[in-house]
Amino acid sequence: MQLDFQSPEFIENPYPTYARLREQAPVYQLEPGVWLITRYHDIEQLLKNPFLNKDVPSIYDQRYGRDMNVEPVYRIHNNFWASMNLLHRRKLIVKALNASKISEVRALVQRSAEQLVDKWVDCGQADLMNVFAYQLPVQVICNMLNIELEQGLDFLAETKLMARTAEPNLLTVAELDVTNAAALRLEEFFREICQQRRKQPGEDLVSQLLAAEEDGERLSEDEIISNLIILFVAGYGTTANALCNTLRLLFLYPGQRELLIAKPELLLCCVEEGLRFNSSAPITARTVRESFEFNGVQIASGDAIYLALDSANHDPEVFDEPDRFWIERPALKKSLAFGHGSHYCLGAKLGTMEVEVALETLFRRLPNLTIDNVEQLKWEPTWVLRGLESLPARW
Repeated sequence: MQLDFQSPEFIENPYPTYARLREQAPVYQLEPGVWLITRYHDIEQLLKNPFLNKDVPSIYDQRYGRDMNVEPVYRIHNNFWASMNLLHRRKLIVKALNASKISEVRALVQRSAEQLVDKWVDCGQADLMNVFAYQLPVQVICNMLNIELEQGLDFLAETKLMARTAEPNLLTVAELDVTNAAALRLEEFFREICQQRRKQPGEDLVSQLLAAEEDGERLSEDEIISNLIILFVAGYGTTANALCNTLRLLFLYPGQRELLIAKPELLLCCVEEGLRFNSSAPITARTVRESFEFNGVQIASGDAIYLALDSANHDPEVFDEPDRFWIERPALKKSLAFGHGSHYCLGAKLGTMEVEVALETLFRRLPNLTIDNVEQLKWEPTWVLRGLESLPARW
């Protein structure tokens, strides 16, 4: 079975391909030493497997055939995953992220959403992806870091480039040069911020990361910088996509939108169902530490395994009518949109909260909100993130 995971047909609708794979080749070889897993129970099991590691550097090195740590963009990614793979380092990051009360963060998200809507509500129409979905998580992150919003928005292009490293197609030399330059700009910016906060600490997340201590250990400056960069890279794109993907579904399924408006207590269920139906981060990867046999296939030590979370969330063995958007879906099994096990997404609570607040704000402030030609909306040509190119709306 020869498949192109970056073809326009797959980008437009990957679910028939995933269905074929679940049925015919649930352990699919993308290339020598690289596997794709598509069934829910298989992915759930592998996410908890102690013989698999989130060793992203090894995956990069294997696929490029050389030490990619010499490239700035991969060095930053590698520093981040090194801290995520060590439990005591991960605890330090969690400690800093949890320093703010949930109620305070929710108030920040709500205030940011209202301020953004105030800017363009009188226009009558706008691309919600650009004026709202992208800007909301960036504004929230900038507030959490206590940096100027304008500085954060300058880095949207850079963070988009950073995300390309995980695509199945390897970067060309020219693409790598551009991406490295973006990585170095981000690194320099956050190093200056860290130096400022060492001199004048505050209550912001940068200061919390600098001060976090567990059993006498602290994060290095390189670890802090890599985590701050990935916070932008992973935080704004996935949240923006989750919001617009769910809005698209609510207009594709008007009955579900009417149900949500009539029963606003279903808002969190709606967000979770939107994340299940179109996972904004549909792929995650692991490295094999010890050889093992899986579903009759021998997988070797050092191999890379890609786990198709989006496919798992459409597995009919787990979800009744998986291709139906259903906000009152019985929660018999949790979706894998945020992963599972020890590497469950650190930003899951914040991302879910941002989408929930954003949807409530939009439907309250724009009661006549309309998205025209919803069936013709275009998807970004990427496999590792699932999001729309734009979301034109009027009200």
